[in-house]
Amino acid sequence: MSLKSVADRLRSGSNGAIGSVLLLWLIQLIFFGVILASARSLIQQSILDDLADSVEAFMERNRLLFLGPDVFSSSFDENTLDELAFVRVIRDEHHLLFFASQDSTIDFSILARLDPQVSGCWLDLSGNNEAAAPRFNIISLGTADGVVIQAGRPDQLSYRLYQRLAVLVAGGVVGALPLSILIVQIGRRYSRRPLRQLGVSLSRLGRGGGELLDPSLVKDPDYRLISKEMNRIIKQNRALVSEMQDSLDNVAHDLRTPMTRLRSVAEYGLQGGDNPILLKNSLSDCLEEAQRVLSMLRIMMSVAEAEAGTMQLEIEDVFLHEVLQEVIELYQYSAEDSGVDISLSVAGDLAVRGDRTRLVQVFANLLDNAIKYNRKRGTVTILAEQADDWVTISFKDTGIGISPHEQDRIWERLYRGDRSRSKPGLGLGLNYVQAVVTAHGGRITVVSASNQGATFMISLPAAGEAATAAAQMTGRTT
Repeated sequence: MSLKSVADRLRSGSNGAIGSVLLLWLIQLIFFGVILASARSLIQQSILDDLADSVEAFMERNRLLFLGPDVFSSSFDENTLDELAFVRVIRDEHHLLFFASQDSTIDFSILARLDPQVSGCWLDLSGNNEAAAPRFNIISLGTADGVVIQAGRPDQLSYRLYQRLAVLVAGGVVGALPLSILIVQIGRRYSRRPLRQLGVSLSRLGRGGGELLDPSLVKDPDYRLISKEMNRIIKQNRALVSEMQDSLDNVAHDLRTPMTRLRSVAEYGLQGGDNPILLKNSLSDCLEEAQRVLSMLRIMMSVAEAEAGTMQLEIEDVFLHEVLQEVIELYQYSAEDSGVDISLSVAGDLAVRGDRTRLVQVFANLLDNAIKYNRKRGTVTILAEQADDWVTISFKDTGIGISPHEQDRIWERLYRGDRSRSKPGLGLGLNYVQAVVTAHGGRITVVSASNQGATFMISLPAAGEAATAAAQMTGRTT
């Protein structure tokens, strides 16, 4: 790992931690803000309720002020103000102001200009907006006959208490930042513990310390799921590595013979000196062996494309009677030389949609095997029939058959059974057949027993269904 990649990882980790800290701090800031706003609302509501009670008590003690049309016609007792610093009684254009004579914090000019509808807590009536200015709690109430009563009193105590509460909340907000950093660090450390354990287990596994991860070592269910998925991937990779190793061994084994023969033929031709016939025969043999190697590689590439889902298929209507008859004619001479009789049973209009060239290769491969591994005066029966949306094409021979323990392996790349090695071949035919059939959205199976012949059955979607299936398998549309 380069220093740049390490620095990038540290930078990305730091950015994530800063984002988490800021988010947590923002949540705490909102929390403290809600607490402070709630406390302010509750305190002010309590103050206004108390003011309303005091005004009602004032009105109860001075009923004569509100009985007649003339609010100035009655006497007033200063003691009825109780805790109120002033009371304004307003009816139309008439204003009457009552105040406590000992209160020197009231500026009458400001009270005269004060809006009769103003209510609130901790109002600054000085107009200077200074922090030390007297604060007043004021309430404005109306009566049924249009009289407005506005009353107030100074309240420095509750205002200072609220200011102290605000300072404490601000300190809490500031103190929440290091607390957020601590919480995020602890949370990241705790959340990464299972990941570190998983890393240690993977490291130990990489050094050969075990076969698979142990999900029980991690309590977190998500990381247990990750461990199980990692085990599945490990098993899959090991199976792929084993398959690749087997394939490489098989390739090395199957290429060794033609390459050795190619070299031997070339050396033999060089030893012939100026003999043109010998040189021509040697070059012909070299060309034949080179073609054998190229065929093997070409089939392996086609199989790889089919397994990767990238095989290109030219989809068209393929009439089975025509195609199978063409394949039979191609192998008729080989069948006659081997003493094998071929019979075909298929309706003339039976068709599938597929790649005609690929399907011809599939049928040719199966017929070639049926003839090659048959016995003298044996038979090969080709049958095609439709059931619902599927067409089944079967190749049944009377040959040497396939043993039960080999039937699962015949589809493997470059695999050749013990009894088949005496016959020429690459060991790629059935692997290619299965890949092409799967690419068409079909399936292939075999029923056989030793010395009792074999029946290979291909199931393909009937015409009208095959196009969709093949397009889904190959990622193409027709």
